[in-house]
Amino acid sequence: MSEKNTKKLPPNVRVMIALCASPTLMVIAFLFYNLYTAQWREIGISTVIFSLLGGFAYYVVIMGKLPFTGRK
Repeated sequence: MSEKNTKKLPPNVRVMIALCASPTLMVIAFLFYNLYTAQWREIGISTVIFSLLGGFAYYVVIMGKLPFTGRK
């Protein structure tokens, strides 16, 4: 049997990441709004990259660990 490394980030680090990533929620909302209203030409590459980084940050906050850690 293989053991998984389940070491999680401390809560204070997770809160700090969430606070720093909170402006990305508006960018993600802007992205979905433009996709919903069929204004996809207004979406720039910086909006997409910033939204992906925000999604990654909130994944880390919710899951409590970085992805791809604990593998051999």
